[in-house]
Amino acid sequence: MKKEVEEVLLTPLQAIYLLIIGLSVGFTGALFGVGGGFVLVPLLTFVLGVDAHSAIGTSLAAVLFTGFFSAAAYFRQGRIDWKLALLMETSTMPGAFTGAFLTTCFSSRTMKILLAAVLVFLAASMLLRRETINPPTERRHEKGKLTWGRRVIDSKGQEFIYSIDIPKAISAGFIAGLASGFFGIGGGVIKVPVLYHLSVPIHVAIATSTFMITLTAFSATVGHALLRHVIWPALLGIVPGILLGTQIGAKTSRRIKSKNLRKAFSAILVVMAILLLAR
Repeated sequence: MKKEVEEVLLTPLQAIYLLIIGLSVGFTGALFGVGGGFVLVPLLTFVLGVDAHSAIGTSLAAVLFTGFFSAAAYFRQGRIDWKLALLMETSTMPGAFTGAFLTTCFSSRTMKILLAAVLVFLAASMLLRRETINPPTERRHEKGKLTWGRRVIDSKGQEFIYSIDIPKAISAGFIAGLASGFFGIGGGVIKVPVLYHLSVPIHVAIATSTFMITLTAFSATVGHALLRHVIWPALLGIVPGILLGTQIGAKTSRRIKSKNLRKAFSAILVVMAILLLAR
């Protein structure tokens, strides 16, 4: 039988677990440029024994902080493409809000199975994907009224020049938002590869994703809060760990090769899917 949000009372041991969870989620989220919801949802159901709807709602609220703290760290590195993020969020935020309400159409068991399947699919796609070379830091802007030339200079003076297909960016943003609101993930697992395929350099893609996650999670959190899916005591226990974890993760991201990050990311997805189904 599922626990309702009002019935959840944290024990001292659970509070410690939530602090550790927040640390790991914040670290993972900043390291990979994702919100960490794919880690948090299974762990919340495992530690607190709550239903999937409450776990997803609380996860989105926590992802809001993960995105904000991660974006703050990447802001200091000067690698966030603010204008591109705001463009994509015009469709991502409505998608996240829609996804939150779509959860009411499915049972807790069905949502767990769907989320586990998505995690395994993402893990397999990352392992099977060929390693690609980062886009060059200098390239000509594509001409055309539906493309947008972009230029980002980070804190160390490195310049990134690329162009964006606007219709593709807006469409991809809605899909990422829909997945975020429905599965309780920040959307970064979709946004980072989408941004990269849109010709955004990987470093800029990760940094920009963290800012977009903040906006997307806000929209989805509002939807889940209205549905009373957010466990506020659990959220308060998670946030301090997230604050510390995101700062460590953003610094570590620069030191790890992309190939190793990809393998670690895939392994985490599989482990979380197993924990979710085991519960």
